[in-house]
Amino acid sequence: MKIMSNMHTHSTFSDGKNAPRDIIEAAIEKGFCAIGLSDHSYTHFDDSYCLPPTRYGEYRNTVRQLQKEYEGKIKVLLGLEQDAFSEPLVKEDFDYFICGVHYVKANGVYYPIDLSAKATKEAIDVGFGGDQIAFSRAYYEDVVKCVSLKPLFLAHFDLITKHRVPDESDPRYISLALEALDAVMETGTPIEVNTGAMARGVTDWPYPAEFLMRRIAEKNGLVTLGSDCHDCTKLDYAFDVAVDALRRNGVHSVLIFDGEKYVEQGI
Repeated sequence: MKIMSNMHTHSTFSDGKNAPRDIIEAAIEKGFCAIGLSDHSYTHFDDSYCLPPTRYGEYRNTVRQLQKEYEGKIKVLLGLEQDAFSEPLVKEDFDYFICGVHYVKANGVYYPIDLSAKATKEAIDVGFGGDQIAFSRAYYEDVVKCVSLKPLFLAHFDLITKHRVPDESDPRYISLALEALDAVMETGTPIEVNTGAMARGVTDWPYPAEFLMRRIAEKNGLVTLGSDCHDCTKLDYAFDVAVDALRRNGVHSVLIFDGEKYVEQGI
């Protein structure tokens, strides 16, 4: 199936490789009907990857101008990826926002969960006394909390597993992840099937894990697709793989932004 939009992209305003215009042009070349810019919200404890507060106005103005310029060619939307630990956003400033958890907090320290295997191990060892389950519990508690903001969708549900830690075969981990997933689905928030780690060559599978996809199918949860794009040449990277994984695990439709609204499309 042809996916005609992507609402999870990052430009040079945060940690992406390409300017907003380049992302839009790549989307047009791929035949997209819509593209969303969703640069990272500011986190005061780590400004290495996110949109600085001093550039919020420039970001909004740039994308708003591009919306006008490309009107009639492609629908451009101004979004933001709101981190669970960022200050509350002014929703009216954006067309939409998505939510994700990129850190866990322990003893006043914010530990990145997706930076590297070494950083993840340090978070577990130093922040949680070597307890992978306590680490996982803290992460999933924040995942559930962030959906109270009512985002368009929840990004990379099990990002915590990016570097193969914690152990996804541990029944305690599985229980925590399923409990959190159930809580998110009860709110009606769509879950993103995210191919970002695949695009970076870190994994060969999308988020969420297949046992979570099966739970989504059982509960008739909502899913959407996103590449978490940081390089516009990979704007729709492995969407076909993600769709195959969903089908294999009993999910038969995805939400696609059609240029005006999200619509459910069979797969």
